[in-house]
Amino acid sequence: MQAVRDAVGDRIAIVAKMNMDDGVPGGFWLDEAIPVAQWLEADGTVDALEMTAGSSLLNPMYLFKGDVPLDEFAGVMPQPIKAGVKVIGHRLLKSYPYVDGYLLEDSRQVRAAVELPMILLGGITGREVMDTAMADGFGFVAMARALLREPDLVNRLQADPAGRSLCIHCNKCMPTNYTGTRCVLVDRRTTRSATWGKPEGYAPTSAEWDASHPAS
Repeated sequence: MQAVRDAVGDRIAIVAKMNMDDGVPGGFWLDEAIPVAQWLEADGTVDALEMTAGSSLLNPMYLFKGDVPLDEFAGVMPQPIKAGVKVIGHRLLKSYPYVDGYLLEDSRQVRAAVELPMILLGGITGREVMDTAMADGFGFVAMARALLREPDLVNRLQADPAGRSLCIHCNKCMPTNYTGTRCVLVDRRTTRSATWGKPEGYAPTSAEWDASHPAS
């Protein structure tokens, strides 16, 4: 961390994103994360902490919660990985129920142990969760899937505090990391064209859109 600080000086804030729970037997756990957070604070090189969970290789859905898009993952993989995902994907990609602010409870324990500014991640979909985070001493919140669904969400919540994200946590955006990260519910030429409910398939590609909407 010191090498990073030496390189950027005070021109750029350094945020440490660290796990609280790997979600696998023998993995990193909250009682280990808290002292690591304290060590980072004592080191003096970090400006803020962002707590996360899960393991990209061993248990990726532990972070994301919600639906598991097995068919979509298989669809973007080459053989023989495609066949493997179809056969044993349900063992590797486990389903966890989604609730708003699902990392808040564990993050509160880290918040109580350090004075560094903290960023709350996980299920930030509306002002209610944001306001709860601010009241609990978090300085910031982080959003990803909700902004893929609605890039204008922050402005909309500012105008309508009772509003909520249209993200339905289908997680079909996850396989698009291999082809161009996007929300599959959104026509890529607009920001909010899809209707409520789970999609039957991907939004049309640019080429498909052009073919079905010839210029007049």
